[in-house]
Amino acid sequence: MTWRVLCGIAPILVLLLAACTPKAPEPPAPSAPVATPDPASLEPTLFMGNAACKPCHAAEFTSHAHTKHMQTLHEATQEDLGELAPTPGAVPGGGTFTLEQGRFHADSPIALKPGERVPLSVVLGSGKTGMTFMALFTETGAEIRQSYFPHEKKWFLTPGQERAQEGHNGRIYTKDATMQCLTCHCVTLPQSRLLPERRFFGVGCESCHGPGSEHVVAMQKGDKSKGVLLTALRGVGGKRLNEACGTCHRTPSDVAAMDAGAREMTQRFQPYGLSLSKCFQKSADKLSCVTCHNPHEDASTDTKQYEAVCVSCHAAPKKACPVNPKEKCVSCHMPTRRIFNTAKSEIPIAMADHFIRVFKK
Repeated sequence: MTWRVLCGIAPILVLLLAACTPKAPEPPAPSAPVATPDPASLEPTLFMGNAACKPCHAAEFTSHAHTKHMQTLHEATQEDLGELAPTPGAVPGGGTFTLEQGRFHADSPIALKPGERVPLSVVLGSGKTGMTFMALFTETGAEIRQSYFPHEKKWFLTPGQERAQEGHNGRIYTKDATMQCLTCHCVTLPQSRLLPERRFFGVGCESCHGPGSEHVVAMQKGDKSKGVLLTALRGVGGKRLNEACGTCHRTPSDVAAMDAGAREMTQRFQPYGLSLSKCFQKSADKLSCVTCHNPHEDASTDTKQYEAVCVSCHAAPKKACPVNPKEKCVSCHMPTRRIFNTAKSEIPIAMADHFIRVFKK
């Protein structure tokens, strides 16, 4: 499959999961489950994994290695999840989780046979907020109906499954729809199966900069011709950078194809929200996600850092804020809003509205 340009900057990685609710046709019956990949059976790939970047880009490698983006895909095992793992047992709203030989299992995602359990393959989400378990089959994937929030130690209804049939513990997706979700949580997928190699788990270097094998070989040979350089994002215009981030966090064109309610969710779809802002529209294509967020680090929680960026553009002699020209920019012009503001969703996630504007009370 083709590689995706992705600029992973969003403060809350659960949005990757939450935004991934593809409209799938009537699903086919699942086939044999897949637990772990056999590297020998995977097709040759132009991707190499982050370790190949480390010798020349040690600082970026070290900084990015501990980010939430790099932790946004796990194996559904006790060993991999560690303290993020849920306690086996009944799940509120239906279904049961069990731990068998170190791997988590769940009631069949759809009622194939009474009492049947299936091994779960992967978990989407870093654990900062929500984590959703999936069973991967040969041609289909199953998303469990309830998502686990480790810091709350609670289960909440998985976004997009509000209309799931009563009594079912999840939803079966086609192979294409399953790949749509997984590709926002890993660098690349093999063409013949749904489970990526472990070295490709998470949003890595090649997620943003493209496949690296030719580049690495060329650098080892001392060939610095531009034909083997990776995708360079330094100096790229704001619109292109935001669209790169929007590959997973949703672009304006993505949101335009959704329902009217989605177009109000400028806190959930950050590149879309930013595109509506006069700050972006009047920035001469300079304002982007990376203006405020370092792509090799987790999003800062220090509002002073963001306010400094605001003031750098809005300080005198330019037109400054008449209310407070030095601080509280974010709380006034990017107020926190709940991500899922519906009666059916109790998910406790809120984040800054990325449609920067004057809010009238």
